[in-house]
Amino acid sequence: MLTSESGTAAAPLRPGGSLERWVERHLRFLMLGPTVLILLGLTIFPSIYMFYAAVHKISPNPDLPWTFVGAGNFVRLFSDTQFHVALWNTTVFTIAAVTAEFVLGLGLALLLDKYIRKLTFLKTVLMIPMMLPPIAVAITWKLIYEPQFGVLNEIMFRLGLPLQAWAGDVNLAMFSIIVADVWQWTPFIFLLMLAGLASLPVEPYEAAALDGASSWQQFRDLTLPFLKPVIAIALLLRVMDALRLFDLVFILTGGGPADRTKVLSLYIYQVAYRFADPGYAAAMSLFVLFVTIVLSTWFMKRMRLAE
Repeated sequence: MLTSESGTAAAPLRPGGSLERWVERHLRFLMLGPTVLILLGLTIFPSIYMFYAAVHKISPNPDLPWTFVGAGNFVRLFSDTQFHVALWNTTVFTIAAVTAEFVLGLGLALLLDKYIRKLTFLKTVLMIPMMLPPIAVAITWKLIYEPQFGVLNEIMFRLGLPLQAWAGDVNLAMFSIIVADVWQWTPFIFLLMLAGLASLPVEPYEAAALDGASSWQQFRDLTLPFLKPVIAIALLLRVMDALRLFDLVFILTGGGPADRTKVLSLYIYQVAYRFADPGYAAAMSLFVLFVTIVLSTWFMKRMRLAE
């Protein structure tokens, strides 16, 4: 402690002034400030704007005022046959694509984890499709499906099989889109499953082997229960992404033929920009958001109850 010349104790020195003390007290808020501003600009404000637009009739003429219609845009969803078609196509695509990706991804992860663990380069090769831009993937598959000069029809010709208009056939268009999506996003499931398998404990498997449990029994009674949290995350992320499919459909088929591949994201785009009805498009976007939230909540609750 410092003392003065008279021998009395002097008051301790305080570093900094009032500004420094204020900054120290509010430092956490100051550091969160830029993040909050970015969140407001990129997420919260557009969401509020979309809610506002969904209850209005918006004219293509920017000089005309918006007309409040309340729930009119949402009621319109029940009578819009094109919306029903897009909803059905989205459901079919989501179920088929995510199921195929999960089965293939889990199978590849089990195969590489158990039998060919040392082939690290093969794991890298399998993850390449996931790292490609969706537009590049869509253009690549468009060239593959090209009826006259595409690689796939060339293979069919050499095998003596009939040529197909893959993306232009009403019976094959959705299948073609599902195949392209499975090719791109199976590596995502594979990567998550491989990480989950690498984190599994060894002791339960050793005990099961001593008890004479077969490989299938170990997989059913040990691997699947241990992987349940990883499986839940993988399926949830893929379902959420599949519900907003746009790139592949827009480039490969444009929603055709005969609306067989028209999905919700594409229809929302058409309503907003081709039909110049952004209010109705906002209502459909909110419907997709609501369905995604409901499915996510239900799925997570089911996974917790199954634990």
